[in-house]
Amino acid sequence: MVDKNNFPVRLEGRAVILEEIQPKFFPHVVEWRNNPELNKFLNQSFKLTLELEKKWYEEKYLTDETQALFVFVDKEKNIPFGTVGWTDFDANKKVRIGGRLLVGMKNYFQHPAFIEGNFLISDLSYKTVDTEYIHVVKKNRKALHMDKIMGFLPNEGEIQYPHELFRNGMEQIEFYRTKEMYLNVRKKIFENLFKSLFS
Repeated sequence: MVDKNNFPVRLEGRAVILEEIQPKFFPHVVEWRNNPELNKFLNQSFKLTLELEKKWYEEKYLTDETQALFVFVDKEKNIPFGTVGWTDFDANKKVRIGGRLLVGMKNYFQHPAFIEGNFLISDLSYKTVDTEYIHVVKKNRKALHMDKIMGFLPNEGEIQYPHELFRNGMEQIEFYRTKEMYLNVRKKIFENLFKSLFS
């Protein structure tokens, strides 16, 4: 079993560090997820508290190898600014549900650290999965646009996670992206942008 408590995963890029969730990040996550400007498309129907976050972390997260949550940290300024992760990882089927994407500080939405972080997390996930599914609220135009740029396509075949299509009173669309689709987008977008982003 992965020891999340003593050995949290850490990914380091040129502009960003992705650190697996730890107690030091709880105040940031609680603040972001309770912000009405940020949480209107989240699958969260309650007010998050430090106590609830601690309970979830200790009783569910640390013992569950099917989920992960990372915090984006601006490498230069050492500022946490968002989250990303996954649930429902199935090692046999090599699939998972990507999500938990939340930009807690608006000025980071198109920041190089955010862009690089999304590719870092995808690089990690496609080491163990062949297909990633995501579920996006139909009214969340910003997320829909970004996900299409990142290579996701609507699942027009059999829905893999029907219970995800309606959450917290919101209708969602299931998208998918295979490893091949991701590598194609990575080559077209990230590798071409890398020099301009970090020159």
